[in-house]
Amino acid sequence: MEIVFKGIFANHIRAFIELKRKCGFKYNTEEKILHLFDVFTISRNVTEVGIAKELAYEWSRRRDNESDAYRYKRSITLNQFALYLSQTGYPSAMSHVPKPKSTFVPYIYTQEEYDKILKECDEQVCVPIKIDSIRFVMPAFMRFLMGTGVRIGEAVSLKDDDIDLENMFFILRDTKNGKERMLPFAESLKGVLTQYRYHRDRLNPNRKEPYFFLSARGHKLREEGVYKVFRKVCSAVGIPFKGGHNGPYVHHIRHTFAIKSLMQMVRNGMDVYCCLPILSTYLGHQSIEATNNYVRLTSEMYPELVHKVEDELINVFPYLEK
Repeated sequence: MEIVFKGIFANHIRAFIELKRKCGFKYNTEEKILHLFDVFTISRNVTEVGIAKELAYEWSRRRDNESDAYRYKRSITLNQFALYLSQTGYPSAMSHVPKPKSTFVPYIYTQEEYDKILKECDEQVCVPIKIDSIRFVMPAFMRFLMGTGVRIGEAVSLKDDDIDLENMFFILRDTKNGKERMLPFAESLKGVLTQYRYHRDRLNPNRKEPYFFLSARGHKLREEGVYKVFRKVCSAVGIPFKGGHNGPYVHHIRHTFAIKSLMQMVRNGMDVYCCLPILSTYLGHQSIEATNNYVRLTSEMYPELVHKVEDELINVFPYLEK
């Protein structure tokens, strides 16, 4: 459904969103926030283009039942728009909102849990009553998520032409931040994907869907369908669902991949902060700051790695006697 802007800033908001999307950003969440701002200005009878200091302050105030993270997102989005207005000849004020500290602790799967999940996926059966079940694709799909750490939305959007099995890389086009990226994968995953594609094409020799991961009848995977089956798989292997932010969810496979990758690089002798640009680029984060959260989690979960780095650096600077 198309979002309609009606306030004094309507044309400027549309131009701003168009500019952002031409720069490669999806800007969907921000569009919804700017629509709220549009309604906000109408309710306050704003009649002049240009964001006054009082308006910016009132917009940035905390709302009932609003998280610190969403309040920060609202304020930052308006600040970006205010900067755009100022650059186009309409001086506008920006508000300052302290960024909330991240306290998020994702569920991190152990290797034993991974093994149980994969074993359960391998033993799933597509019964005749549900012949279009996505259980057919789950063994390959789960191994792909575990072996690459991509978001589930990025994975289900992959098309046949996006995956080069021979050279072992794939291209993500439909990404969260709207930027394409090319990623490699391991040879073991190549064997899994090759086997899956062979059986997929045997089941659907005349398939019409261009996507790589398909259901038994050749239909594109739906994220909610994967969530549903994954929840059942976890329950079957004794991984309880705690709900809320605790999950465990499919997306926590991405967090597990990130932390294990960071841990492996540090164990191989790399400085933890030298690893961040590499991991940030691979994960498709817009800033290293987002990836930096994994440093906190890694230090909490694997303190021995931090001690190892400290021990190796202890003699970097010479000791000076007083």
